[in-house]
Amino acid sequence: MKITDINNKFSKQNYIEAEFKELEKECLKNRIPIIDRDAADLLKLQLKIKNPKKILEIGTACGFSTLLLAKYSSAETLITGIELKQARFREAKKNFEKFNYQKKINLKAGDAFDVLMYLKGNYDFIFLDAAKGQYFYLFEYLMELLAPGGILISDNVMYQGQVLAEGETRHKIRTMVTNLKKYLKLIMNHPELDSTIVTAGDGVAISRRKDINE
Repeated sequence: MKITDINNKFSKQNYIEAEFKELEKECLKNRIPIIDRDAADLLKLQLKIKNPKKILEIGTACGFSTLLLAKYSSAETLITGIELKQARFREAKKNFEKFNYQKKINLKAGDAFDVLMYLKGNYDFIFLDAAKGQYFYLFEYLMELLAPGGILISDNVMYQGQVLAEGETRHKIRTMVTNLKKYLKLIMNHPELDSTIVTAGDGVAISRRKDINE
């Protein structure tokens, strides 16, 4: 369940991004998860406002959101993506070449915990869309890489509305929902971050790391 699906109700645009509409249709047909329309529009605005030069994405899947990151950042921006599943890694690489963004995107295959340990340098924009139950444990690694003044976007933080649901959570997703709640409490109260949670799509958390002199 999406928390919101507002933009589709008011916008005349039928797809998240017209240039990638065939990929969007293919992903939906094959049940490959992609970013929600509301969350995607929010992501595009954040990219335009921040104009990042170095982007990190955790959880690339078929590369749909990565293409949005590439399209809405400057020509000089470099993007590092991480994808665990080999089949999706290969598909994403094909999609980057298809839309001529392969030189801008460096996609790495493997578990996020393993890859993040070896990344260096400060990223001024991080898009987190990995396994939801791992957000809390990935946070320490991300803070090692997020530059002062950098933006961290965490997608699907409401997990189909379950994080806001009252009553007992289903056993199958209880740990995941508990970890998401811990993650949201962490970023909302972290002394180095200014954060807010937006009910766009399936929930988006936006965090900004404070500058050194703040």
